[in-house]
Amino acid sequence: MAFHLALSLTNHRRGRFFSSLIVAEPLTETLPHHGCVLMLGKDFQQLDVANKQVWRDWALLSGHSLLLLPPYSAGVIDESLDWQVRFSEPVSSLNGPLAQLLEPEVTQELVGRQGNSDRIMGHYWGTSAFNTRYVKHHAASGVFAATCLPLWSISLLDEAELLLEWLAFFERLAGTSNAIETVSDDLQIQLETIDYSIMACIYAWSVTSAAELMSYQVRQPFPIFHFLPAEMDAGFARLLSGEYIDANGLTSEGDEALKDSAYWLYAEQLKEPSA
Repeated sequence: MAFHLALSLTNHRRGRFFSSLIVAEPLTETLPHHGCVLMLGKDFQQLDVANKQVWRDWALLSGHSLLLLPPYSAGVIDESLDWQVRFSEPVSSLNGPLAQLLEPEVTQELVGRQGNSDRIMGHYWGTSAFNTRYVKHHAASGVFAATCLPLWSISLLDEAELLLEWLAFFERLAGTSNAIETVSDDLQIQLETIDYSIMACIYAWSVTSAAELMSYQVRQPFPIFHFLPAEMDAGFARLLSGEYIDANGLTSEGDEALKDSAYWLYAEQLKEPSA
């Protein structure tokens, strides 16, 4: 996985530590096309709502992950989530070698019902709080995560492999952006897994645009999918470029690609209730 440093971490001694330990590169003006961005929690908390939304939208695209690191300001991390940061209490037992190693240095914890944590990876902090929490909307999305573990600690100076193993959990969750490759009009089109989800929706619900699909999704009391506008627009653009869809829906190429994929059975099941 490619690692990137954002905002104040690019010029901070903690960022220099990451650069030497896991080869993390400072971000330029543009967001990276893939990989994991590391950002201090305080920096994210100080962003306005619009900029937080930009980062969340980027992080939830396939192959992307945004990981917030301590320190944080006490209170809310992001207005769209119920995650709260508070001072931590002593913890008697933990899972995960990285959490066990860093536990004496931790001063904060996360509380909140939204998102997930993995007990095997040592994300749990006692019985009702967490040191790490993440959000992944669906199988094809990336990951937005926050941890209270000081991954920049000098204690990890000789534990690069342990740190990379812990970070690899989010790499696996975020997935990869290139599911298949095809050539159309001399341009290489790389379809992502979310593109198959979109084609399944087009087939099942007879929608023909990103706006129609978003409208259909909003009307559902319990949405099957949770597509972000940015990833949906990007998906439709790829499908149009590869001639998998047109103004009328799936083309013959799109129909064939969907039927040849693992998503075909799912598409048929989606279509049955609306048939």
